Amino acid sequence: MDEVKVITSPQAPPADRSSTKLQDSSSSWVPIVTQLSDSDFATDFRNALRPVLLRGGCAAWSACQCWSPQYFEDVAGSLTVPVKILDGDEIKVSSWRLAEYVRFIMEQSPGGDGGSRNERGIPYCHDIPLLGLVEKLARDCQPFPANLLSPWYRRHWWRFSQFFMGPAGTVTPLHFDSLVSHNLFFQIYGVKQFTILPSSQAPFCGLRGWRWFDVDPEQPDYLRFPGYRQATPAVITVNPGDMLYMPPGTLHHVRSLSASISFNIDWHTKRSVLHALAQSHKGMPRKVIYYNTITALAVIMKVPEAMTFPLYRSYLSYVS
Repeated sequence: MDEVKVITSPQAPPADRSSTKLQDSSSSWVPIVTQLSDSDFATDFRNALRPVLLRGGCAAWSACQCWSPQYFEDVAGSLTVPVKILDGDEIKVSSWRLAEYVRFIMEQSPGGDGGSRNERGIPYCHDIPLLGLVEKLARDCQPFPANLLSPWYRRHWWRFSQFFMGPAGTVTPLHFDSLVSHNLFFQIYGVKQFTILPSSQAPFCGLRGWRWFDVDPEQPDYLRFPGYRQATPAVITVNPGDMLYMPPGTLHHVRSLSASISFNIDWHTKRSVLHALAQSHKGMPRKVIYYNTITALAVIMKVPEAMTFPLYRSYLSYVS
């Protein structure tokens, strides 16, 4: 099948089979599953720090039937949102009315396949707390699997979400998530292609700054990065209604193969936030240390959400 392929597979981590129902994942270190209980997720993936794709995991949501760029123009078109452009190694942010950005998406070629390599300069509306601003959107995402998250995040899970919408060809270069947290990703509209690598392979990828990497997994330069020949990237097609889980520190490169709408939640367990704070001396920005400290107070010390979330909220719009 073409959903998952592994490049240079001999060193890929083993994907041991559990009682979870698997869908032809024998050739990849990233399993594709069609059913996943809360307990199997906790044991086989979260605690084991293994990624997994749950095919059709959120397909029953009304969001997967009604969300589209036009839908967002109708329900939130008057909102002003940040739109980011990748300019060299810098991220430039400008403000757009959401209705204007929807028209920009709709003006793009409907026949585009996301294959263009001219992704720099494409305005991309991503990493914004839209579901927390328009709570009607959270009602479109039911039943939400809140039990997969740590308790701090469950009651008002939508407040912790970050939203992505853009045309075909938008790319987020290779990186890991800023807080070194767990990532639960929901693809609602359109198709994205993830290239992911385990955190242990970061030395092969040309780290730049805190969390970005200079290797382009789609066109790797083996002269600059000869160690990348030892890497084992998995290329995963994430379709509408799919859920993707990535453990802390997972490197990922993301390309929109079509106009796309999705969101994710970065979340910590006690174990992961302590591990993240232990890396504070490795160039972690002060703001990231701050957000992880607030999270530790919530997740470990159980300081109430009413006290901690206002201090954490700005992370959801943090540019790094």
